[in-house]
Amino acid sequence: MLQALRAILKDRFAAALLLGSMALHLLLALSFHLSPDETQYTLYSAHIDWSYFDHPPLVGWLQWSWGALGGADVLMRIVPMASWALAALGIVVVTAELYPATDSANPSNSRGPSLPPSARVALGLWALSPLPHLLGLALVPDSLLMPIVCFVMWVTWRLCDATQVRRLSLWLALGVGLGLAGLSKYTAILIGFGAVLALLAAHGPRLLALPGPWLGVLLAGLLISPVLLWNATNNWISFAYQVGHAAGSAEWRLSRVAAFLLVQFFGYGVLLLVGLWGAWREQRRSQSVKTDAAPAPTPTRTITPLVFCACFGLPALVLMAYLSGRGSTLPHWSASAWAALVPAAAAGCLALWQRWRTALIFLGGFQALSCAALAILMVTGGTGSESGAQANSAPGQMQDTAQFNPFTDLYGWDAAARRGRTLAEQNGKATLAVFNWTLASRIAWYARPLGVKVVQRHLDQFGLWWGVLQPGESVLLLDWSQMSFAPPVGSNEFEHCDLLEQGPVMRLGRQIAHFNYLLCRNWQGPKETALDRRN
Repeated sequence: MLQALRAILKDRFAAALLLGSMALHLLLALSFHLSPDETQYTLYSAHIDWSYFDHPPLVGWLQWSWGALGGADVLMRIVPMASWALAALGIVVVTAELYPATDSANPSNSRGPSLPPSARVALGLWALSPLPHLLGLALVPDSLLMPIVCFVMWVTWRLCDATQVRRLSLWLALGVGLGLAGLSKYTAILIGFGAVLALLAAHGPRLLALPGPWLGVLLAGLLISPVLLWNATNNWISFAYQVGHAAGSAEWRLSRVAAFLLVQFFGYGVLLLVGLWGAWREQRRSQSVKTDAAPAPTPTRTITPLVFCACFGLPALVLMAYLSGRGSTLPHWSASAWAALVPAAAAGCLALWQRWRTALIFLGGFQALSCAALAILMVTGGTGSESGAQANSAPGQMQDTAQFNPFTDLYGWDAAARRGRTLAEQNGKATLAVFNWTLASRIAWYARPLGVKVVQRHLDQFGLWWGVLQPGESVLLLDWSQMSFAPPVGSNEFEHCDLLEQGPVMRLGRQIAHFNYLLCRNWQGPKETALDRRN
């Protein structure tokens, strides 16, 4: 890894890509507050445990030290920024291993470590991929999987070598990589599946007769044991939630799959797709040439780099595309799969360069502009604003006519949480509340240590931390205009809710959202615990 870093810094083009991207991440990290998913996992750091309702614990464990230092926004973004940079280095290392041809035209290659052309292109593809930059700002489990999949691929590629397959140190390293993946996210099983596919393709079933694979599996199992133990003592709620979430709640539709794939192609860059086509095309050409050529020495690996990358990338993409038909996948869940495909895409782009240079430059420029546009929209708070009746709408009103602006998620939550905590204290209430669980994390992080309860009956992590509403309880309820709900008043809800005040969210002189603060009294729902809330 250090050798790869030295090679990147020695290469002006690669150094500019890596350092420029890291500088951009730091600038953005200082520009706006934590986003919805970020705060969900920063809260893990304030409630350290063996595991959690929706994900394994590694995100919380890694954030604990930064939370202990005060939890400033930029501190909580050190881990994701490091994850993106480590993934970039990992992609360079893996690409150089898979496609090690050197650049003979560059005389600097004779002095110290240098980058193969494929590794240089791979770094460019990664830097021009818009969505991974978001994961380099906001820590989610997929942020951790990006560098982890690179490590697992590096170890697995070495184990695919017939001369290396008996090295116990490599099998133990693979077990560590898979264990860390399992501590990050449940979909890490797909990374393990990719390693199994690659190793079986390289060695066949005789691999199972070796002690190394079993030692690696044992080590991985020991590392993920905290997740298993936590679930065993919590009615396996996390596994049940993941199975239900994957199944989705809507009818399967091909149109959803098409929309998912469209977001994938533009979110990760059309260049990756073009590069993979080029790699497939080049492999077919190479195979036809070998058929006509004289027999070559027996290689130490029987799996090609393209097939190797596909083992780690395609199963996840195919599964997530299928599950998207029920609306049960999010675009960033496939980040590690695309990272695994970058080396092959880089080789494909190199193969296409002579003939398709203009098209590749155009696509690269388009992706660079996409990354720049995304950064500008995040810093400015998007293009939308609230005006007229929408600027001071009451809870549950004008929800359908509000202008959609996803970048409002990045602003106003710290001030809203502080104001909500003040109003709660002034009215003698010890708890804040929101209607929907997706709103809870941002308020809870910035209002900590004050608890936040969720009105909507849905089993979630917040119920495990702070409990659920009990009969007779009164709370300070926060309502956000971009996801507004009618006051929860009626049978099995609050007796009445009174609007105390409204607070605008301003960005660059315009209102992009507002909060309503309601005092809701006398909850009339049934007495229950968090575990009673089932779908």
